[in-house]
Formats: sequence, structure tokens, C-alpha cells
Amino acid sequence: MAMTDTAKKSTFTDTSTECAICYDDLDDGSSKIITLSCGHRYHLACIARQLRIAQPSKAKRLIFSGCRCAKCGAFCDHPELENLTRRTDELMEKVDRLVVEQLKTDEPDSWRSAANDAVAKAKLVDDGRRSYAFYLCGGCDEPYFGGTTECADGVEGELTTSEDRICQTCSPKSQAVCQHAFEHGPFHVWKCRYCCNPSDFVCYGNVHFCNRCHERNTQRARHRRQGAGELPVLEGIPCPGESCPFPKPDGCNKHANGSGLECEQVYYCASCESCPSGHTFEENPGSRNFVINPSGEEGMRGWQSAHGHGLWRVENMEIPVDRSTTSNFVSSYMWCVMAQTIPLHQYVRHPSMARLEVSAKVMARTDCPSVFRMEAIVTDSQRRVIRREQTSQLDAPADFWEKITLTFDPVDGAHEVTMVVYGKDSRFWQGNFGSKVCHCSVRVLGTEEELRNNLLPGSA
Repeated sequence: MAMTDTAKKSTFTDTSTECAICYDDLDDGSSKIITLSCGHRYHLACIARQLRIAQPSKAKRLIFSGCRCAKCGAFCDHPELENLTRRTDELMEKVDRLVVEQLKTDEPDSWRSAANDAVAKAKLVDDGRRSYAFYLCGGCDEPYFGGTTECADGVEGELTTSEDRICQTCSPKSQAVCQHAFEHGPFHVWKCRYCCNPSDFVCYGNVHFCNRCHERNTQRARHRRQGAGELPVLEGIPCPGESCPFPKPDGCNKHANGSGLECEQVYYCASCESCPSGHTFEENPGSRNFVINPSGEEGMRGWQSAHGHGLWRVENMEIPVDRSTTSNFVSSYMWCVMAQTIPLHQYVRHPSMARLEVSAKVMARTDCPSVFRMEAIVTDSQRRVIRREQTSQLDAPADFWEKITLTFDPVDGAHEVTMVVYGKDSRFWQGNFGSKVCHCSVRVLGTEEELRNNLLPGSA
């Protein structure tokens, strides 16, 4: 059998005199009786009807509770039921593999800790079955991850369309952006269905939400659960059109935002870096990067951690930012702060004449929203602060590297610049599940001629 239940013949003897489904007498001879492998007896017609009703549907999330014995919860198993259980058995095995894949992404530390502990691993998988929602794709007829049961059970079906759900790999929207949709599915950056922001969540199998719209939807679900009347409509936030920084669908000058399937869009594939609108990280002309160890390739070398705050860690990069970077910094559940001071006077002939760019690329996990902040401090030769610039607190985009930049016009008396990076998750999860950072950078901007005149030899 699928899952962890066993199909071994039970030694248990069921002494019940009534069928637990129809409550009629089991021993009156009017209907055929079967004994499941768990040992419980049912009318064959009753248990067969239950299993037919429990067959998977593409309109609803996959729920296998109807395939279980009503008395003990074991999965139904009997030779005369094989035609009804074969399909669900196969799906359950596939769903279990998806549960494991999702656990490795969401709880890597817990999964590694349970590697040699069968009981702990089984508990993680069982918890994953209860918390993850899976759906049957209307295209490939395979199960796929579609969010959490918390969302699915809250307003099941409220935001679905009349079309069958399809997995992200089969979606024409994915295939229009990525030529390797099957392999690169996890790297696709989807638009929020209800606004223009990149999505942080997928719910109901095919509805993508950013953090803000997901919270709005949570509030409307809470509204109904509290008995506050009819469920309010979740309105789309209009696209500003030309001023919107995100790629538009071909032939459109703005995004469609609302409840319809047409409001879904894949912005680009982070793996193959393909995008119909030519998405690239803007790179202003300037010097090389003066930051030591910008993506954690050498652990925390070159960086100082602030006392009284959480510690940034280094992890292997899961979603590539380019073809060469293999690691990134990651924060935890409390503010993590790290800083690095760049001695401009060692690289620039006239630091007071230098235009500076301080930047980093930041990303969040899909399942755990996180925030990020960056600060740049210019000091003089006495280490007195003469200019300070900082970003506001930013929501890190999920599974999508975004470049954050601060720039300085020439600062009189400039001697050094300190880059300070802040990050944490928004759910207070134990471990390092906060914002991720790579490509930390401090550069001097300018044309080739300006750099040649102002940079010391070897600093270009």
C-alpha cells in the first residue's frame, strides 16, 4: 500500500454486527461481506461506494481520507477493491514523494536531522501530509504542490476558475517564458494574481499571491469564519501602466489584476534568465566591486556582525542569480546585522570626487516572508559620519533575486564607506529562514575616462 500504512493481514477479529457505513446488519445474509486487511468488516457494496466517491477530482484538492477504513483509519485494502484503490494508491505514493521534496525545501535542517531516525522522518512526512495541499493537474494528470491546507480549507474553491487546475509546468504561461518548463518549474517567478508584485505564495492550486494580497485574502476568510456575513470580494489592485516596473504581457500596456485566470503571469525564469521583456539587473558603468566576499563564498570573512543581533549564515544557493555564484547569506527570525567598511582612500585618488553605488541582491523563501534593509555610511578620516543613506524596510521578493541600490553623489571629506545589511524573517521561525542576500557591492561609478583619472592603479 501507499503511505506508511501496511497492507499486511491483521490478526484482529472484528466482532461488530453492523456495517459502519450503512449501519445495517452484517450477518443477515442479504449483502456480500468483505474483511479489509486491517481486520474490519463491511458490506462490499458500501465500501465500494465510499471508494468511488473518494476518487480524485481535478476540481478539488487531493484528500485521501475517503480511502481509509472508517473504524481505524488504515487504508482500505482487499482484492475485490483493487480496481478502486489502484489509482489512489499510485497517487498517494506520488504525493508522498512531493511531500518529501517540499520538506527538504521548507525544513532542510529538520529533514537532515531526521536522516537516520525513521520515527522522526515519518512524523515529518505525516505533518507534511496534513499541512500541504496537493492537486491533480488537468494537463499531465499528475499531482502537484498547490499551497497549504490552511489556505485551502479556509475558503476552498472560492478563488478557482471554471477551468481545470494545471500545474505550473503545464501552464502555457510558463512555457511562453521558459523553454525548459519541466526542469525549471521551481525557478519561475510568478506575478501576484491581484496586483503587479512578484508572488510570495501559491494557494488553491493555481492562485498566486504576494504577501500583501495573501494577508488581504486571509482577512476575508477570517471575516467569514467569524460569522460576519457574506464573504467580501477580494478586489484587484489596478496596474499603474507605464510606470509599473514589471514586464507586461505581450501586446498589453498594463497588467490585468483580479480573480480571473488571465491575471496570472510568469515574469521570468530565474534559472535560464529568460524573459520576454528582457529582464536584466541594471549595471551602471563603474569600477570593480570593492567588497570582500560578497556572497559568502569564504564564509563570513570580511564581515562584522553587530552585537546583540542575530547572525547571518552562509548557505548553498538554491535559486541561481547567475551561472557562477553558488552561495548566499541568509538571516534568521531576529534582525541579523552585518557590516563591512571599504577604505576608499586605498582605491581612489580623490575619494571626495567619487560617485558611489552600494547595492545587494535580496530574496525570500516562498513559504516564509522576510524583510530586508540596507544602509550606507560615509565617514571622514576621523571616522566621523558625514553622510548616511538607507532604504526603508522592504519585503524581500519570494524565489526572485531583486537588486537594491543606494547611490551617493560626491561627498566632501569622504574617506571610507560602510555597508550595513539587515535581514530577518516575518514569521519568527526557528532557524535561518529569513531574507537571503548575495552580490553585496560597493563601486565607484563613472565613465572609463573618469575611472582612469580617479582610481589608483589596480582598482579598476
